[in-house]
Amino acid sequence: MRNFVSNCFKYLGLFLLICLGSLLFNSLLLNNYGYKVEKDQNVLILGDSHTEYALDDTVFKNSVNLSHSADSYFYSYLKIRKMKKENPQIDTLLLALSNHNLLLEYEERWIFNTAHIKSKFRIYTDLMDLSDFMFLFKSNPSAVIQGIIESPKYSIKLLFNGELIERDLGKFHPSQRNSLLKDIEHFKNNKYHRSLEYSNVEMKYLFNIVNFCKENDIELIFISTPVHPEYNKFREKEFETLKKFYNSELSDFKYLDFSEFDMPDKGFQDMDHLNAEGAELFTRHVIKEMKFK
Repeated sequence: MRNFVSNCFKYLGLFLLICLGSLLFNSLLLNNYGYKVEKDQNVLILGDSHTEYALDDTVFKNSVNLSHSADSYFYSYLKIRKMKKENPQIDTLLLALSNHNLLLEYEERWIFNTAHIKSKFRIYTDLMDLSDFMFLFKSNPSAVIQGIIESPKYSIKLLFNGELIERDLGKFHPSQRNSLLKDIEHFKNNKYHRSLEYSNVEMKYLFNIVNFCKENDIELIFISTPVHPEYNKFREKEFETLKKFYNSELSDFKYLDFSEFDMPDKGFQDMDHLNAEGAELFTRHVIKEMKFK
């Protein structure tokens, strides 16, 4: 029995060494691949699925879109910090700011949720400093440990898909999905209204981004992407709360509020996300609006 227990601890220790070695290997590999983008790409786009599906950086050629579904401002902060260091030409940040981004309930879904930490930890380890790591570890130590255990699998993925856009940091996704009518019907039958309480954690990292942009001469531009008129009606109070917050806390920065943009139904994949056709139309409008080349 004693030998069995001893062997178990030996194998466990060996497994942990392999996982920690994979973390180190991943970090070295990511640094070797680098985070460089083209020299003419001076606009960084960050946010969640709204900007992920709405801003096409193959059309907006001097931009790079690293938006990712369910990204919180914590992860956006890690990305702008790293991308600016590696790409000093970045002088503009288009950052998603929509009705849901600061809501308290998304703090649990997008930051502290075990599945999210587990999947994102292995991706963002290389972007974290000690304080970032401790923030996640103290919030959900079990999820961080699970993320470390996942690191050997990520090592294999990196070896085969090392390009920046293939690392799960985020990218533009052209969608062909068409669920608008179904989504409208769902909303009409859904009487649930989210609490309008804002997350202190999300606000903290939002202002970390604000301060970083100030300190590094980056023009920070907030952007809300088009949503369907029925969505605007259903989430009206959330948009009103957001506008009040912007006017009181962020009014020094430009805010491109396209939530009421006149987008034809054929441009939506659902009530609050654009499809590929809508993304191209919207992206060209943003380029024109901002006089980007």
